[in-house]
Amino acid sequence: MMNTLDELLGKINILDIVSQYVQLRKTGRNFVGLCPFHKEKTPSFTVSIEKQIYYCFGCNEGGNAINFLMKYDNLTFQEAIENLARQYGVNIKRESSKKASSFDALAKLADYYHNNLKASKFALQYLLARGIDIKIVDEFKLGYSEKSRQNINTFLKRSGVSNDIFMSTGVLRVKEGETYDIFRGRVVIPIFDVNKKVIGFGGRTIEKDGFPKYINSPESPVFSKGSSLFGIDKARKDISEKNEVFIVEGYFDLIALYMSGVRNVVSTLGTSVTEGQLTKLRNYTNNITLMLDGDDAGIKSALRLIGLFSEMDINGAMVVLPDGHDPDSFLKAKGVSGINDVIKEKKPILDFYFDYCMNKWGMETIENKQVFIKSVMPHIQAIRDGVKKRLYIKRLSELTNVEENYFWDNMKTNNIPGQPVARNNASNHIGRKVIGALINCPGMLSILKEKEVMHYITDINVRDILLKMHDFFEDKGSLELNSFVNVLDKDELKDMAINGVFDVAECTDDELRIILQDYLKHIEKNFIKEEAKKITESLAGAEKRGDEKAIIELLEKKRQMLVFMKTNP
Repeated sequence: MMNTLDELLGKINILDIVSQYVQLRKTGRNFVGLCPFHKEKTPSFTVSIEKQIYYCFGCNEGGNAINFLMKYDNLTFQEAIENLARQYGVNIKRESSKKASSFDALAKLADYYHNNLKASKFALQYLLARGIDIKIVDEFKLGYSEKSRQNINTFLKRSGVSNDIFMSTGVLRVKEGETYDIFRGRVVIPIFDVNKKVIGFGGRTIEKDGFPKYINSPESPVFSKGSSLFGIDKARKDISEKNEVFIVEGYFDLIALYMSGVRNVVSTLGTSVTEGQLTKLRNYTNNITLMLDGDDAGIKSALRLIGLFSEMDINGAMVVLPDGHDPDSFLKAKGVSGINDVIKEKKPILDFYFDYCMNKWGMETIENKQVFIKSVMPHIQAIRDGVKKRLYIKRLSELTNVEENYFWDNMKTNNIPGQPVARNNASNHIGRKVIGALINCPGMLSILKEKEVMHYITDINVRDILLKMHDFFEDKGSLELNSFVNVLDKDELKDMAINGVFDVAECTDDELRIILQDYLKHIEKNFIKEEAKKITESLAGAEKRGDEKAIIELLEKKRQMLVFMKTNP
């Protein structure tokens, strides 16, 4: 796959791709235009033909042609490379034949269930009683699985797909020599992926005392409950346009909201919201609103996500329905205007947590306030956005009558405003320039290896990129940023590498060499200072113990350190 990808990247001219979407003009060695990913009046979106990358200095979006198409058209990685492969005549290997056969089998099952529903007055009447008309039945391709085993066996014989493939999906099973499907006697809801392929099903009993009420397809080569989302195939465009997504817990909750006009909504599949699901949704928006049941279990389920939202830098919010209601029942009781009113009252999830904790413990005593602070502080500390963190610290201070400085002093974080961050930002900028210098002149990587200074580098991201860069250059014999960004597994690493290239875009080779030499001196000096500090501490301990041998050895090490520092100013 990597060789095919390299072939594709070798044929692509990023200017041809981006100029289909953005009006660009030449400035120096690069092309600039208005960024398609955020509103701006002055062009900050830059395309480098030399490096085959784009970068926006306004919103920090950047990458190669594949990344651009993924972001602009909300495509998966596979979809983006297939799109480019068609344009440039490169053959891309698709899913394995077994996986493709599973998709084919599931699609035929969906048609079978859908036709069954159309022929079943009983099942249709159930859906009509829930307010679901024929148009929605067709739009969501809802189906019905008959209790009789005869029809499913007839279907299998006519399907043209091996029974083994159907069995691998987990939907069909064999008992006492007869094949049956796990959804028999249920309304069946197909689950599609973003490419509109059926990957699994949900089934809802329509008998009064049927149990369990809902079942899902089991895990299979093409289906995982923890990473799949019902409705994503219909919602992704609306999510992007509205820059927000609502998450609900049930198939019929989603369908009810969809019918009411709320189209930027997806549903989990009988599980709590997972990191995998949030990662998928973050491709379309960072604004994720939970619309969960109004009971205590629904609220606790939402509150468990606070830490994950902070870690993933997601703007999480909550819509809390009255106790006893889910979105479907609330819409039936209060109508579209009622659900719109509730949506208007949504709160950031951390604000909701503040209120929840205050109501739970109160704020009347010192002990109450201590419990409150202990509960909310970890979530404030996890916030990456400096302004948002400052605002929550201010609110916490006002609620508890504890000075803001106390909270800042007790948080071990790089996001605290003031001088420490300024130093960190300066260090970060230097690290970026070094990365940019080495991408432009990868031959200088040998200097890092010769001096064995990787372990001196304290910035984890810089060290991670340089190690990957060294391995990539050793393996490929060249270092094209266009290909290298694909081995960086975190967005922040990709941003740092791309930003670094633009930081040194106008530098000569001699200037790039000076950047690297100055950086090496800087990290060596910092390392020596730290070592000298450790020696001083060890000396104090040796003197206290009266260990003369250790004192002599440590004094000699300290002398060598001082000589090095004097000869390397």
